[in-house]
Amino acid sequence: MTFGIEFAGGGEKTAVVNSTDQEPDRKLSQKTRILLLALALSTAGSLAIGLFGAEEAAKYLVLDNGLKVFLLEKRNVPLVNVAAAVGLGSKDETAETSGLVHVLEHSILFRGTETRSGSEISRDIRRHGAYFNAHTGQDLAFFEISVPASASDFALGNQKEILFHLRITQEELDTEKEIILEEFRQLEDDPFKYATSLVYQNLFRGHPYANPLIGDPEVIKNLTVENIAALYGRYFVPANCALAVVGDFSLKEMEEKVRRVFADVKGEPLSPLKFEPAKPPEKAVDMDVEMDVQKAYLVIAAQAPDFNNPEQYAMDVLTEVLGRGVNPLLYSALNQGPRKLVETIMMAYQSHKYGGAVLAFLTLDPKNLGMAKREAVNYLRRAREGYFSPEDILGEQQMFAFDHLGSAKNQIKYNAYQSQERGLSIAVSLAQFMILREGRAESNYLENIDRVKSGDLRKTAGKYLGRANYVMVSIIPKKTK
Repeated sequence: MTFGIEFAGGGEKTAVVNSTDQEPDRKLSQKTRILLLALALSTAGSLAIGLFGAEEAAKYLVLDNGLKVFLLEKRNVPLVNVAAAVGLGSKDETAETSGLVHVLEHSILFRGTETRSGSEISRDIRRHGAYFNAHTGQDLAFFEISVPASASDFALGNQKEILFHLRITQEELDTEKEIILEEFRQLEDDPFKYATSLVYQNLFRGHPYANPLIGDPEVIKNLTVENIAALYGRYFVPANCALAVVGDFSLKEMEEKVRRVFADVKGEPLSPLKFEPAKPPEKAVDMDVEMDVQKAYLVIAAQAPDFNNPEQYAMDVLTEVLGRGVNPLLYSALNQGPRKLVETIMMAYQSHKYGGAVLAFLTLDPKNLGMAKREAVNYLRRAREGYFSPEDILGEQQMFAFDHLGSAKNQIKYNAYQSQERGLSIAVSLAQFMILREGRAESNYLENIDRVKSGDLRKTAGKYLGRANYVMVSIIPKKTK
């Protein structure tokens, strides 16, 4: 649930929490990676020309038990990548079950099934040279495996077994709880990770997205096997899951394998809970937290378009212009001339099914914190008046203006096509897309990015960044006594 990011300025690399449904790419935004794959669903059963290449066949199908499946031939590397998404996240928890999804994810990944113990699963994973991982998010839980192409049968069988045949004892659960409680202590030692958790709790106050991904330690301490079994039995059914398989295989043969392995999985259809769209916070939040750090870490956040909102394209480009790439405008605004208010800066746009968040991560000297907050928020609010393209400027000055809009689009395209080389990343994104969009297709993501104009950036900035109710969390050095 964490990832490394290169921040603009100074070449420093800092680990930043990702409060999203999956672990994103180092250089590629969450929305770009997921929605780039939308064309594949619209070409299900045919060649996904224009997205994956003319020689890469793709197929979308739904098994009789309701399991959604996407298959993509990708022969550039002799690997098969299998990613499963389950429609269960921290939003589905209550105060009495806070952290239960996270514990369940750990139990599925590390504990036993009806036929193998956790140690036997680990042994088999090593024996097949596999990469094996899981993630918990606000909307979904993910379980992924990557193996040599010759071990595809093992990968499919392993995922079926851990997803649909969990068996865990109270003793094993208690062991896993201790591991997760240690994660709480680690969370409080990571400035950006802890700050982002607090940001989400305040940005989505009153909405299920405010539920912390890691959960409530007091609740976790008292969990029983019966608690785990109830949640597992309700949500881990085929109709609430999606499976994406990407890699070096024959499409026809892989479809036969998937049907053979998963067709007999049973489970009552689930009627997912419905949630209201998230609303902006009623007032601004400005919170300082002392930690054992030498510099200040600041997270500034505002609500943003949800996963299905067409304004997502403008927000993707706007985020790239303001806080990503080689020349982010927010970094330049805070470091004009001899004034250096911040050391590093990075922005991210995270979208969920019922809401989104745009976040700016800044590192700086603590003495500059107050001014940096004011200047950053004022600049973000004024982004609705910004010039992003030479077309925004009249007269001779136009020929000297930097094309921030065009540069951002090119960077998004570059990152998007570069991401296609990573089969596991594609599989995870496809699985997420099938759940959050429920298999519906849309027009090509990059075509929608191309249509974004400067006026769209100003409109989106005015709607989401022009508000007064920002949430800011600062991690500052402990005061000396």
